[in-house]
Order: sequence, then structure tokens, then C-alpha cells
Amino acid sequence: MGRLSIRQEYAAMSALQGIEGITPECYLLTDYTIAYRYFEGDTLKGYAKKGNQLQPSFLQKLEQMIREIHARGWVHLDLRNMENILIDEHGQPAIIDFQSCMRWRKFPIWLQKFMRYADITGAYKAWARYGATELPKHKQTFLTKYNATRKLWVFRGYPIHRMNVKLKAFGASVFSMDLVRGLMELFR
Repeated sequence: MGRLSIRQEYAAMSALQGIEGITPECYLLTDYTIAYRYFEGDTLKGYAKKGNQLQPSFLQKLEQMIREIHARGWVHLDLRNMENILIDEHGQPAIIDFQSCMRWRKFPIWLQKFMRYADITGAYKAWARYGATELPKHKQTFLTKYNATRKLWVFRGYPIHRMNVKLKAFGASVFSMDLVRGLMELFR
């Protein structure tokens, strides 16, 4: 899984080179290691926690970045997570974490739209939550309709992450049992 994840992230970042706000340098060091330039800045979530609000120009630039990503045939698929969008040291948007990024053109048209809409509604969600001005009405309507459709989507979150959480919880409950603790004491 690690190699697949690293290759996916490297392929996406390489394909998106030249889009302002996406790291201009990335290198595949080994099958398990990728290196790229660090963006100085703050996540949108962290920026808002400090009492800051995003200006419409920032949010419009973010929308344009997402459209450029789509024009190159890719979707990010995790832009609704406000920790994957940064406000850099110059007040400009930057996008990070491309592990879930993929090419959208190979999917059926209805799914292509759903994936692209997931990305663009990430910008609308940021505007609705952290914007200094109200989200424009037509964008709010789009976000509301998408959110209603998204509730029906069967794939929620990351399946591997959910499985990992469940296994850790199971392991913790097993190791907390008196019988298991007693057996572990015997073998010390």
C-alpha cells in the first residue's frame, strides 16, 4: 500500500507541475519515499481558528486552481478536508496531500462529475465556513445540492483508515482483558 500511495502522489504532483499553489518540485527518492518543497503557511482550519477570514479573491483563486487541476485530467478528492488547503506566507492558496488524487477521465460521466464536484465544493465549503463575505447564492445552492447527493454516497471516508481504526480498537479491547494480561505475564 505504501508504494502504491507514494507512486500515486508522485504521479499527480508531477502531472500538476506549473499550477501555482502546487509544489513546483517533487522527487521520487525510493519506492517508499517522496520529497517535495515545503509550503510555509497555515491550513484553512488553523487560519480560521486564529480568528482570520478568507477574502473572496483568495477563494476565487482557489476555485481557479481546482479548475486547472481538472483541466489536466485529475481530481484531488480530498479538498473538503480543510487541512489539505493552505494559505501560504503570501496569502495565496496552496494545495497539499495528493495521495487520493487520480485521473478522472477513465470513469463513467456521472462519476466524473461527482468527483469534480467533490473538489469544487471543497472551495465552496471553505467559503461558507471561513469567508469574509457570504458564499454567492448560486454556489450555495450548488453546495447544498451536492451535500444532499453526497449523503447517499456509499464510500464514506477511507476504507483502509476505517479498518485500521477498528483493528486498533479490537486490539486494545483484547489486550485489556484480564485473561490476555495474565497470559502475557506468564511469558515474561
